This record gives sequence, structure tokens and C-alpha cells, in this order.
Amino acid sequence: MAHNKETIDRIVDKVEFVAEATKLLAQKQSLEREEYLADREQQAIVEREFQVAIEACTDIAELLIRDSTEEMPPTNAEKFDRLEQLDVLSEKTATRMGAAAGFRNVLAHNYGGDLDDEQVYGHLQHDLQWFPVFCREVRTYLDH
Repeated sequence: MAHNKETIDRIVDKVEFVAEATKLLAQKQSLEREEYLADREQQAIVEREFQVAIEACTDIAELLIRDSTEEMPPTNAEKFDRLEQLDVLSEKTATRMGAAAGFRNVLAHNYGGDLDDEQVYGHLQHDLQWFPVFCREVRTYLDH
């Protein structure tokens, strides 16, 4: 499929943003669990960077879907499934990014006592690799 240059430029900008957010999050991985749980400022940084990185990935998904002839799915998780159907993402990446979309909703709509800081710390320690995988699969798709 031929891609609109403006769309590609917007996607590349968002991929770079995701890479920057992921780098910042990776720097926070060195925080000990107890240190993270006791430090509201560190929690706020991690929560915000996760949220905006996931939102940028969702924006990328929307741009790619708009660039196709496909109808826009109603949920963010389904947008990643659509990218799998369009052969942009592998099944595993689409599933992980769909889960990330759900995590973004938790971050965006919960705060204080409603947000599970242990869960956020777990995502910080174990789930950052999905951002570069997502971006790599998107770039590979655009390069073809």
C-alpha cells in the first residue's frame, strides 16, 4: 500500500516520541520497589510517561488505519487487533498493545488510592520491551 508522506512523517514523529518516553521509563527501572512505592513524584513521572507512550502508539494505530480502507474500530484495543489484520503487527504484539490500551485507561481514569502502584511498578519492570517491538513492526511495515 502506498502511504501518504504526511501520514508517514506524523508516524515517525510519534515513534520518536515513544522511544523518548520508553528511554525515560527505562531509567526509572532502577528504582527499588519500596523506593518507588514511597515516592509520589517518581510514581507521577512513571504513570504519565506510560500514559503518553501508549496514547502515541494508539495515535500511530489510528493513522495507519485511516491510511487503509478499513473502518476505525470503536476501542483502542481493537485498533491494535486491526493492525494485526492489516499485517502491520504480529499477533503477540497486537495482544500486548491491546493490554497496554487497557492499562492506559486505568492510568487515565484512576488516581490516588484507586491506582495500584504495585501493578504500575510491575509494568515498569516487565513490559517496556513492547514499545520498541511495536515501533519496529510499524517501521518494517512502512518500509515495504
